Amino acid sequence: MLSKTGEAIPRPRIQTLSDLIFGLALSIGALSLLNAAPKNLFDLAESLLGFGWAFVILALVWVRYTRITSVLPIETGMMVGANLFLLFLVSIEPYLYNLINSSLDRGITTSLYAADMGALFLVMTFFLGELTKEERKLIPRSLLTSYRLQAYGNLAAAALFLISILPVFWIWDIQGVPMRFVLWMGTFFVMVVRRGVERRAKVENPQMAVKLSDLP
Repeated sequence: MLSKTGEAIPRPRIQTLSDLIFGLALSIGALSLLNAAPKNLFDLAESLLGFGWAFVILALVWVRYTRITSVLPIETGMMVGANLFLLFLVSIEPYLYNLINSSLDRGITTSLYAADMGALFLVMTFFLGELTKEERKLIPRSLLTSYRLQAYGNLAAAALFLISILPVFWIWDIQGVPMRFVLWMGTFFVMVVRRGVERRAKVENPQMAVKLSDLP
């Protein structure tokens, strides 16, 4: 297949590069624990929870990305650029996350991390938007609603991360926890709500019952 601007990049090469970058990002996050020297059990639990957060977010993005790109044409044109931008965001995620615990201003480092994650979810929303265009007929009509709900969920997650960049959300806190972190955790609430809406859609539309079990 040729694009308007030249030769297409083979899908297997894009998928190999994507798996490599996602794998490295997850591995670097784990290696960062080796540099941490917890002084007590509280520090140990905090380090593990922090790593768990970063791991789960990246793992969920990887699962969704893999399922989307298994159907969506990604070899040519704008999709290649979007893929490279996504992989760049993934590759710097461990670095930005580790900066949060550095000697730099945490208000700045957490803002950078939030910007990275917000942009990442926006790219995923773009992929889902392309996937659900009815004229492209990439997925069965019975799955359009589910994938559109995923797009809305990703857009909501992106909004939470990007809104959290506002300085006021670093100043405000709940029981000592900055509102910025609370907004980040809200992304999991978005996932729960999305899955709940999907289950309700499955009940109202029995044709979706089999397919919804395969969704991330």
